[in-house]
Amino acid sequence: MTAQPLISIVTVSFNAVETIEKTILSVVNQTYHNIEYIIIDGGSTDGTVNIIKKYSDKIAYWVSEPDRGIYDAMNKGIEKASGDYIYFIGSDDQLLDNAILQIVHRIDEKAIYYGNVYMVKRRKVYNGRFSSFQMVVRNIPHQATFYPAIYLKMNNFNLRYRYLADYFLNLKAWKEINFEYVPIIVAKYNDDSTSSNCVDSCFEKDRFYIMRKFLPWYCYPYIIVRRIRTLIRVFLYEQL
Repeated sequence: MTAQPLISIVTVSFNAVETIEKTILSVVNQTYHNIEYIIIDGGSTDGTVNIIKKYSDKIAYWVSEPDRGIYDAMNKGIEKASGDYIYFIGSDDQLLDNAILQIVHRIDEKAIYYGNVYMVKRRKVYNGRFSSFQMVVRNIPHQATFYPAIYLKMNNFNLRYRYLADYFLNLKAWKEINFEYVPIIVAKYNDDSTSSNCVDSCFEKDRFYIMRKFLPWYCYPYIIVRRIRTLIRVFLYEQL
């Protein structure tokens, strides 16, 4: 890895006029400057595009066009990215000052690097080093995660999973590539967004098989218990 790796930062947006400027400023004001900033907008009609244009001289690439959801837009960002690592920050999230520089100082191999996020609604830090057991019950948020570009370009987000395609990708990656934890808070994460509060019924139906495929055998009893809880949760959700 070069001493100054190029970090591609991708923001996906749709009708985010109230929040996206803070997101953009949190990126362009980073102390680390070897950054390629990409914004994929889903065809906003509320003034979001005007804010993007305001900072167009600091954005390597942007587009505003309809898409098939957040992960389709993120895949478009992956396609356009030319950096060594790719990082996703939502249009209602914010990078912390100096976060990229702190991560870059730790990058020395082809691994997925992740830190912590501060959850704005709950007013708490979502943090810690993950284990295989923890991967059974919770995901590493993409607002904390830096992926080798070469890995993402070979493994796009699976659009079958409307809200948890990043969880599926992380579980698959858990089996295929090293994860390295960096104990810093990377971003402020809006845990009150739509994707944070919706049930991904396709993922929940596949959860047992996904985890059996990608997690170690010693997690199986734990996976089975979670499977039972998931079936109950999906049943209740479908009755609404």
